[in-house]
Amino acid sequence: MADAHNPHYDDPLVFYDAGFFYADGVPDITNPTPRRSKHMSSISAGLSRKNPAQLIALADLVIPKLAPTAPATPPIPNMAAKVTSLTTKRDAAKTANDTYEAAKAALVALKSARDDAADDLRKEHVSVISAVESEAKGDTTMLAATGYPLASASTPSTTPPGQIFNLTLTAGDHEGTLDLTFDPEALAKTYEVQLTSVHPVDGPWTTMAQITTSSTTLTGLTSGQRVWVRVRAIGSNGMGAWSDPATKIVP
Repeated sequence: MADAHNPHYDDPLVFYDAGFFYADGVPDITNPTPRRSKHMSSISAGLSRKNPAQLIALADLVIPKLAPTAPATPPIPNMAAKVTSLTTKRDAAKTANDTYEAAKAALVALKSARDDAADDLRKEHVSVISAVESEAKGDTTMLAATGYPLASASTPSTTPPGQIFNLTLTAGDHEGTLDLTFDPEALAKTYEVQLTSVHPVDGPWTTMAQITTSSTTLTGLTSGQRVWVRVRAIGSNGMGAWSDPATKIVP
């Protein structure tokens, strides 16, 4: 057993309360600041790395344990008010997440329909251009009269680049990396790549790269975190519209 002035947490008949050691029931006021135990446990839930669905799942795991059905005894006393608050916030998060996921699913369907219609229109442009070139047989006046820009035109463009399409995210070769590719834009000189882990519309967005090619690798990301990425082209006459955000969980 430790002496009266050097007690330890693990000695028999030594107690700690309100900043003092008690040896055999008598407070030792000479040692008001005890040494912390090296074996004190704490919780490490990794909340900053969890997405909304993971936070909800964690609440579903914790709530019935902190407030078990009677006659079971809660592992921690005096948690009723905290469990009630946690349950309320969990229900609100679940409703918001369900609404978001439903809207996202609908958006995927709308984007697919839009892209299919744009692909059909692109193919029709190709068919019309082929027919025009076949009839015009290289006549510049006839070709210019169609409204299509001529390949030989030397007049510099006065318009900004168009929107970026077909942005795709895939897992990188290393943990915490993502590869991205997209269709190049003819009027682009550079491309700006932005990322958010908060909201695919409102952001906040952070610029991750300024590149000159239509593909790159994003590094230094948080593994297990869902992120959204968008890209826009920058040309001699300004900036184009942002691409639709692409999303993926960082490997």
